[in-house]
Amino acid sequence: MTTTPKVRRSSHRRPHTPVARLAVFDLDRTLIPGASAVALLRELAARKLVTRPDVIRAGLEQVLYRRRGSTDAQIERARRRGLSIVAGMESEPLLAVADVVAARLASTVCPAARYLLDRHLTSGDSCVLLSSSPQELVERLGRLLGMHHSIGTRATVANGRYTGALDRPPCYGPGKLDALRLALGDVDLRETFAYADSASDLALLRACGHPVAVNPDRTLHRVARQEGWPTLVLG
Repeated sequence: MTTTPKVRRSSHRRPHTPVARLAVFDLDRTLIPGASAVALLRELAARKLVTRPDVIRAGLEQVLYRRRGSTDAQIERARRRGLSIVAGMESEPLLAVADVVAARLASTVCPAARYLLDRHLTSGDSCVLLSSSPQELVERLGRLLGMHHSIGTRATVANGRYTGALDRPPCYGPGKLDALRLALGDVDLRETFAYADSASDLALLRACGHPVAVNPDRTLHRVARQEGWPTLVLG
């Protein structure tokens, strides 16, 4: 019987050790089911830090995006709405919530995805969690999963409170590739494995030597077939 692997902590992190290649993992619907940002909002609502209508709206948007796809304009509106929700909020309570949600999400990584990640870790690859979700959540979840680097979307904090603006361009679409290079330098991606589920990740997948479509949406599934990329359906 297959069992869910234990959550790994930071013992795999070897930031100063040279490695032969990178393995870059998207988060939502690649390593975990569902939307990590919505899980964060739900916990914030449970603690009365945001309102339930905000969570309901975010959840409905995720359902529609997964069924119909989304445009860059729709994603930008959703991002602005999310930033406005936390504008003025103290950062410390959100960090505490991120700790709880990260632990919860780490337990939802399916065994097949955990096995795939473990193979790269055991091979000595430098594993990167690359997601459009908030950096606070991505960083904590990456640490639990044993990632060497965790890169998400960074919001600006001033005087201990969120301003409602981004600290740098969003880690989404082609911005994921920019965020990866900003964090790691001008890395050679020809031997890099990249795992993602969405057509919004095409810039990243095309830049990497070993792109893999994981639980792909309709557009990515079609492109993967045309390009001859491997496709994985993970439970």
